[in-house]
Amino acid sequence: MHEAVTSCIPQSGGLYMPEALPRVPSAFIHNTSDMSLREIAYAMTDVFMGSDISSATIKKVVDEALSFDTPIVKLSDGLYVLELFHGPTNVFKDFGSRFLAGFFNSLNPHDGTKLNVLVTTTGNTGMAVAKAFAGKADINVFILFPHGAVSRDDIARMKTAGANIHTLEVSGTIDDCRCIVSSAFSDKSLRENVLLTTANSTNFARLMPQVALFFYGVGHLANEGIKPAEVDIAVPSGNLGMLTSGLMAKRIGLQCNKLIAACNANNAFDRFVKTGEFIPMSTVATYARLMDMSSPSNLPRLMALSNDSLDNLRSDIVSSTVTDAQIADTIKSVYEKTGYVADPHTAVAIASLDSSADKAKPALIMATAHPSKSPAVMQAILGSDYNVPRQSQGAVAQLMRPDRLPPTYPAFKKYLLSHQV
Repeated sequence: MHEAVTSCIPQSGGLYMPEALPRVPSAFIHNTSDMSLREIAYAMTDVFMGSDISSATIKKVVDEALSFDTPIVKLSDGLYVLELFHGPTNVFKDFGSRFLAGFFNSLNPHDGTKLNVLVTTTGNTGMAVAKAFAGKADINVFILFPHGAVSRDDIARMKTAGANIHTLEVSGTIDDCRCIVSSAFSDKSLRENVLLTTANSTNFARLMPQVALFFYGVGHLANEGIKPAEVDIAVPSGNLGMLTSGLMAKRIGLQCNKLIAACNANNAFDRFVKTGEFIPMSTVATYARLMDMSSPSNLPRLMALSNDSLDNLRSDIVSSTVTDAQIADTIKSVYEKTGYVADPHTAVAIASLDSSADKAKPALIMATAHPSKSPAVMQAILGSDYNVPRQSQGAVAQLMRPDRLPPTYPAFKKYLLSHQV
């Protein structure tokens, strides 16, 4: 497990997954309704990594990483929202980013050897990683994003987060950024001389805190008198990291009904579930922009968890596609009926229940981003009189430009090597 987390991607290609998942004792599962998220996350991580890292270290990492609230809001009878956006950057990625930062820092010998964390982003992963890793000794972070994908304010926040955070604007697409990172991990001569890892969801450890979220959410509903085995869990599904965490939770003992993969118009996974053919198409821009990706990297993990059987996958997961029009209708409807402000990604999950769930069953919605992450969309849908609630991410620094690179691996390799001293 240590190697899987630190080296992240095998030199032979593919993704790391455990040979066998641990089975969590039934007594623990029954007790999750009385446990805090940090208690559950500590127990989960200890089960997976206890042979590689001390329990005391795991507890310290978990306690520091998950030090913010994760409230559950009741929208109506049988419908609940688990809010995952109360961390420093207001997106669910704060869970995995902060956990990884603490974990890497605990393993680092701090002897001057640089650990190089490579990240690709269209905005929010980069912000979460920059905030989590800022100032970590002997850890360099290289955040690659396509030209025009990240706002000036967010570039300034990332660039001023810490001297160890390097922002790289690539004159290409997010796929070009991913290709550069993939080339780095495939470069045997580089990996023999430079320590590389990633904080994207291809890193298995990013999933561990998220597994705990499913036990925590279902445990809370059990306290409301709801039978866990009846609960559907709707998951906004872009790169499929959260969905993979949910299926892992089921495999190690979580009691729930169906996982609902809620996709926007970039719905290669929904089409795969329905037809058995994985055919990525060009990425299109949607209201739920954090999910705008055409080729989710965690699909192989979902298939591995299903013994490479589509029928097994379908027995646990149903999927649906939600249009921008449905997102808008859902945001307005939920707001008018309950006063609750659902961001576009949460709205994708809520709307998915209309077509994918047994409406008589209770449901838990994974709310992955705060409405302040989509201000223009929210105001366009709810009207100019509505003020999007904002959560502070710190003051915006003066205009600062990122370092710029062509969409080529040699250019990035030269940049990376120049920051090893």
